[in-house]
Amino acid sequence: MKGLVKKIKSFRGSLSLQNACELFLVLIAIELLFQWICFGEIEKSIGYIAVSGFSLSMLITAICSFFPIKGKKIILGFVAWLIGLYGIIQLGMKNMMGNYTSVHASTSMLGRVFDFVPQFIAILKPQYYLLFLPAVIYTIYLVKKKEDAEKEIQNKIILLCTAVLLHFISGYFVSRNGLRSLYENPKYIEKGLREFGLSRFLIRDFLSINTEEDLTIEMPVSTPEPTQVTVAQPQETDIPEEEVVEEVHREMDDTEWIAAMEAEENEKIKLVDQFLMQRESSDYNEMTGVLEGQNLIYIMIEAFDYMALDEQLTPTLWMMKEEGWDFTHHYTPKYSCTTGESEFISEVSLIPESDVCTPNQYANNQFPNSIFQIFENQGYYSSAYHNWKDEFYDRRVWYGNSGCEVYLNYDDQKYTLFKGWPSDKEMMELTVNEYIDKDKFMTLYVTSSTHFPYDQDSELGNRYLSAINEIHPDYPMNVKRYISKSIELDKAMEYLLQQLEEHGKLDNTTIVFFADHHPLKTDLNTIADYTFELDKREGLNEDRTPFVIYSKTLGQKKLDEINSTFDILPTVFNLFNMNYDPRIYLGTDYFGEKEKLIYFPNGDWISEQGIYYMSSGVFEPFDDTSETDSEYVESKTKEVQNLFNISSLIFRNDYFKYRDFVTDPKLMK
Repeated sequence: MKGLVKKIKSFRGSLSLQNACELFLVLIAIELLFQWICFGEIEKSIGYIAVSGFSLSMLITAICSFFPIKGKKIILGFVAWLIGLYGIIQLGMKNMMGNYTSVHASTSMLGRVFDFVPQFIAILKPQYYLLFLPAVIYTIYLVKKKEDAEKEIQNKIILLCTAVLLHFISGYFVSRNGLRSLYENPKYIEKGLREFGLSRFLIRDFLSINTEEDLTIEMPVSTPEPTQVTVAQPQETDIPEEEVVEEVHREMDDTEWIAAMEAEENEKIKLVDQFLMQRESSDYNEMTGVLEGQNLIYIMIEAFDYMALDEQLTPTLWMMKEEGWDFTHHYTPKYSCTTGESEFISEVSLIPESDVCTPNQYANNQFPNSIFQIFENQGYYSSAYHNWKDEFYDRRVWYGNSGCEVYLNYDDQKYTLFKGWPSDKEMMELTVNEYIDKDKFMTLYVTSSTHFPYDQDSELGNRYLSAINEIHPDYPMNVKRYISKSIELDKAMEYLLQQLEEHGKLDNTTIVFFADHHPLKTDLNTIADYTFELDKREGLNEDRTPFVIYSKTLGQKKLDEINSTFDILPTVFNLFNMNYDPRIYLGTDYFGEKEKLIYFPNGDWISEQGIYYMSSGVFEPFDDTSETDSEYVESKTKEVQNLFNISSLIFRNDYFKYRDFVTDPKLMK
């Protein structure tokens, strides 16, 4: 007994335990600073983070105790600087891109975004560097500290055993709080940072890179019947207002699909079959086919936000919004590589994986479900244009695998070189003649004029400052530069409309335009101060952006129900009366009866009932007087998780390569 007491006293006074306590104080100081700067509060999970941090400190110190003193100090100091740097990167990514990042996503895009590193450093706020303060103090302390090596091997062993014990204790709390899935596969980054802290999340994020998640899907056990899905036949009509559609149903013929599923040996592909076939479809409705036979110009606008809509300075964009269909509650969720994934969502209506840049990761997949192929199936000439190189995204590859007949970018045409991003107007001038004389065309544009930076001189950012100063002299310079770039975009849209008019195509062409994200590298308060249509600070309004469908035949509408980038494609398919199966798209036709649901990469979601915040577990109903059933929230959260997982299975197994026939569905005879 006396021997045991002596060993305990020896351990309590050991150098190894002292080193562990010192490192723990540094790590917990970084965690507290991160939470204060990032979330504005100390999270309830700080107890778990402390236990986990102490376990990690003990483990690192125990390992370091086997190194020479100088080597030990270098490793301990490196750990402190690494965690501080990781926290600053997360803060910078949130400020610059609106999202936190993961190791996997960052490494997959690192070589492509190297040119943005100076701009990233430039946007770091002074308070972010406070995360280096504990490391600075710790480094000075380590340099000046004189100590001997830990001689007692038993102290090293006790330290290791204690670290392992604390690790299992912290693991118990993870499981008890229902966080095991998030811990093993931390794809909801904000939730992971809040629950596990910087140190533990970094480790789990790194370890999960080469670990394939075991994706679970909940669904009915029974196999669907071929006649499961019924869709109402639309009436032949012009542009109805509130007429009731006569429900003449048609039935999807799933016979070939079921036969393929039953013969399938790949259990994951079979799981996708089962899930998609049992999904609720959507009926035709009064808006089905109102644009049937028209041409389509589909435009994703770089950093498009309400600040770009000015009746005097951008009159064409303003006119199209006011005279077209204006979707006033449209959201643009920002995934890990915002522009590429917003575009990808608008083309296939599937949910990107949150820890990779999905269109690059799966560029070699087959996408016969894409907007290009579906329109091409019905006799359209499909093409796409972008006024920059494929520097960041493998568009030429995934467009080729999506049925796009022609793709021209900066490398294919003679764009004017000047400081900053190319001109959208010049893109229109160089490309309109490529398709405008086709009998039926579906054209996609990805613009770039409105790309950041707005806090630096550039050709387009300065081009129209004199005109802006006459109307908004008191606006800050970064907002003026953003509007200046938007004027160039407006002139591009004006040119496009003029060309359609001159070629006799304006009355038979629909233009759909939407954003890839809000203006990045711009403080939310600045955006909010100069957005007058809505309060950008409220709820998830940071991601509310304009979405407009303009056609001379449609007339004007203000459409106030929620929708998102996921819903654009199914809505367009319905309006054009495309032959498509709604079950294979995860968005919802805006005019259908299915409840709309918007998915955010951090696990947040918005339904017609309210907003759910994954990181806090709080649901805020839109109607303050109503009480939302907890079962509803649980059901929707599970639905979102299912849809994330089914999308991952589709991507990872190149599903549509083996099920291309479901993208051109047959009807029951």
